Amino acid sequence: MFSENKYIPAVGKIIVKPEAIAKSYKPNDLCRDCPIIGNDDLGEIFIKVTRNNILKTIQNVKEPPSERFKANLTTIKDIAYIAPSEKISEDLTDISNSGKFGKIRSRIKIKCFDFDDDYDNSLISNYVTSKIEALGLDGRDMKVIKYGENIQYIKLSVTSYQDIVNISSINGIKTIDFFQEYSLLIEEYSKIDIEKYLDEDHVNSDTTIGIIDSGISGENSLLAPYIMGREEYVSPIYQNPRHATFIASMIQFGNKLNGIEGTDKKRFKFLDIVAIPNGDQKFGPVDTVTEDELMEIIEEIMTKYSFSVKIWNLSLGIVNKVCDTKMSDLGIFLDYIQDKYQVQIFVSSGNLEHPFRTWPPQATMGERDRIISPADSVRAITVGSLALFDSAISMVKKDEPSPFSRRGPGANYNIKPDIVDYGGNLDIHNHIKNLGVRGLDPQGNVIEGVGTSYATPRGVQKYALVYDELLENDLLLSKAMTIHSARMNSRGYNDKGNIAYYGFGLPAVNSRDILLCSENEITLVFKQRMPQGNYLELFDFPYPKSLIRNGKYFGEICMTLAYNPLLDQRFGKEYCRVNMDASFGTYKFEKDGKLSYKGCVPPETTWDEKYEEVRVKNGFKWSPVKSYYRNIKKGLDIANGWKIRIDMTVRNKLSISPQEFVLIITIKDNEGNDIYSEIVNGLKEKGYIVNNLETRQQIRQRT
Repeated sequence: MFSENKYIPAVGKIIVKPEAIAKSYKPNDLCRDCPIIGNDDLGEIFIKVTRNNILKTIQNVKEPPSERFKANLTTIKDIAYIAPSEKISEDLTDISNSGKFGKIRSRIKIKCFDFDDDYDNSLISNYVTSKIEALGLDGRDMKVIKYGENIQYIKLSVTSYQDIVNISSINGIKTIDFFQEYSLLIEEYSKIDIEKYLDEDHVNSDTTIGIIDSGISGENSLLAPYIMGREEYVSPIYQNPRHATFIASMIQFGNKLNGIEGTDKKRFKFLDIVAIPNGDQKFGPVDTVTEDELMEIIEEIMTKYSFSVKIWNLSLGIVNKVCDTKMSDLGIFLDYIQDKYQVQIFVSSGNLEHPFRTWPPQATMGERDRIISPADSVRAITVGSLALFDSAISMVKKDEPSPFSRRGPGANYNIKPDIVDYGGNLDIHNHIKNLGVRGLDPQGNVIEGVGTSYATPRGVQKYALVYDELLENDLLLSKAMTIHSARMNSRGYNDKGNIAYYGFGLPAVNSRDILLCSENEITLVFKQRMPQGNYLELFDFPYPKSLIRNGKYFGEICMTLAYNPLLDQRFGKEYCRVNMDASFGTYKFEKDGKLSYKGCVPPETTWDEKYEEVRVKNGFKWSPVKSYYRNIKKGLDIANGWKIRIDMTVRNKLSISPQEFVLIITIKDNEGNDIYSEIVNGLKEKGYIVNNLETRQQIRQRT
């Protein structure tokens, strides 16, 4: 390689020992001349290698320049090159082995290593493209696709799988895969003969929800008045509006159609993006949209509408793209979109194909029901499905995860789905009659269907109610409050081990139950930015006297922490580069005068092992949403006081700007005392500024 061109960088792979995976054990001193440029798994590190730098490193290994360098060497299990076969995706190999390579040969997707250096990246990009052309592949069929600073692909047409094998030997290439195709799924619907009473009193909201799907039917007189704009990327001959129409009806009329008692009467506006073509031959001609085409569509519509449309429903998934070890390309792209355009996207966890899952899950399920791309998007709110109706022969019972709903965690052990809502059920014969959720078809008839696609808009509706009700619209605060509501509302659902299916739970139906609290509880919202190298503390928190009984503290405490960490796709399972943690507990002064502190509200998943991989997998570490809970039934010993603390750490000496976060704490007295006034007055007495969360409802009441 270096004999051909000494300036072109190559990539090596360091494999570290399991006990050295923690962030503080990165072999930075060993990599002083061959810098770390990323990783995939927690135990792998990619390094940039040049001829001169590898010679320097070899010399340092022979004669270690420092004790720290020696210590780095003890953490290393192996140093290896990246084999060509490692670059080819399993999906690409599988489709070739199945004899279907011809279907995808014109949409090969190549990603190069990112060296975090514009000059090196330019060198490797030009080198790779020239090498591809030298293999005899037509450069006219090669296209460079780029989004933002860090997302770049080469799209290529090849003749055979042997071309893929040849390409994999080119230095600088990280992965070779293919761009997926999307079309509407073939779904089962059942017409229901019930009366519609949807012309009730309602309030028209100013909030617009974007639906990127198959198009909302203009023939549906109940939905058509709310379509404020429409963009078509699918030829009319390939349009099938059934899916998007059902989704829109779930947002607008889902509670009413499904017999769910709700007090909110808001009707939202819709921006209708027709992006997904029909895939059902029984309906008409079928077509697909490729992954790169969908990315281009999403970027274009965000450029046009993101300043006014902040909430988006994207109910789709790549069936054969199970998210297990690596972030999906579409998930990474959606994170980029949400950061760049400051929008909140909702995605479905994906539907499991037959055979379906029962509850509890059958032992043979294995990894079949893991979430699919792009449900692993860290910034998106991913929605799983629960059964609303059941029967003597239904596969699951009401409020249990639907037989088709996929589970988490995400590729980097993030909690996915984030929330769940009602998306239907099946019977043991795989039929949906009287078990699906009810929506509207293109003509306005009531039909029932099943799918996480239909749970997702219910999550969108609840989030939109919160967002719309806040006097100052805030995406992160709305996300935190929706998820906090899910934890408070779903305490009985999520036994140990079920978080992979339920996520943080099912949010309350009514916005007032999310935004307001009763006298026997108080919800405190802290929204702030924290600079790197600092921590925040609120000392002498006024724990309510009503919860101090017989010399002990009592009460039920639930906390939710949400933030948007810096993301970097180069680092695989270390994609989230910032970790924040919250703690609420007691402190006291010891006899020697030192202050001791004990956190009293633990994370809802805990760990015992000391190794980083286990802490990430089982302990919420690096997760951008965290939940903490404790019901103090037996009482805690009295201390000098309570305090709240927020800590922040970054990966591998990274430098970041101040990190915004939202912390929500609910304290509840199950004996019904008025602790709300106690805590508010106590905070004011200690000099803290306390304001009620301003909502439009409060403004209307004052008016």
